[in-house]
Amino acid sequence: ANRGLTAERAPAADATLGSPRLVIRGESYETNTPNDTQAVGSAALTDWLNVTFHPKGPICDTESFFNRFSEVTDGIYGGMTDREQGLHGWKMSYAFDRGHVLFAVGGQRGTALLSMPGEGCAFVSDWHRLTGFLRDELAAKITRWDGAVDDFEGKHSVDLAVELYRLGGFKKGGREPLPKQHGNWVTPDKLGRTFEVGSRKNGKLARIYEKGKQLGRPDSPWVRWEVELHPVDRLIPWEVLTQPGEFVAGAYPCCSWVSDQASRIRTIKAQDEISYERLKDAGSIAYGSLINVMLEREGSAERVVEILRREGAPRRLQHTDDYLRVERGGNAL
Repeated sequence: ANRGLTAERAPAADATLGSPRLVIRGESYETNTPNDTQAVGSAALTDWLNVTFHPKGPICDTESFFNRFSEVTDGIYGGMTDREQGLHGWKMSYAFDRGHVLFAVGGQRGTALLSMPGEGCAFVSDWHRLTGFLRDELAAKITRWDGAVDDFEGKHSVDLAVELYRLGGFKKGGREPLPKQHGNWVTPDKLGRTFEVGSRKNGKLARIYEKGKQLGRPDSPWVRWEVELHPVDRLIPWEVLTQPGEFVAGAYPCCSWVSDQASRIRTIKAQDEISYERLKDAGSIAYGSLINVMLEREGSAERVVEILRREGAPRRLQHTDDYLRVERGGNAL
């Protein structure tokens, strides 16, 4: 097999074998548009997806997976680079350029893993198309799915979640799942609180937390409700990807309020606004006095900007920056 690597093409060799650092480059994504709203009935957003499958047939190695996955997702995630380390028991892992999407192979009974966190899920423009690829072409199995609902007005607060728990709102047959609290519940502070019910060990976990405060805005009412599922004594159906609202609403009796249409764009904009304001404050505190001195010594604001400016975006704004770059090919945020 050809071990030579280029920026445009990956080797055809099985990626589970020893090989040099692999870089696979995708096509341009300037004309692609990420999903702004989900389909009818999708009150929630898919905020994490892990699937495993056995590489075989037309998709039998890393390159064939990358090529087909990129075709199905319109190259939105860019290239894929060897991380030179394992992941969750798989011997080799690869990271896509955008969305923090990971792919892993080698070991684990000959399976492969595709992991898509919330940043990666945000770029999916057609969940039906992706579902068909994962289910029908890869014969994959969902090993983790997170559904999230954003309550920007905070009508369904963490305090309400606690009260609903006390009233049995999280009990759905069998034993009542155990709760857990994170954060300062005695004297609530600007860092926010989290209320959890259930556990990953049992395959079902609810998280209700003060998302706005977590991102750095103490006065934000934004609360996020999340349901995390694992295939423990259950098979996670593929419909969670095309009808996530139904599965969040049906996860616990107290989640029946989930009925409004969710918007990925609104979530990303709200998160970006808070992160941007927090970074501006931090920048002012850290470098405000330096900028004053620089203005005096350099003679103009343009010169100061020229000296201080760097390519790229801060890590906390990187996802939004990528999203906006893609969005320029469609409707502006």
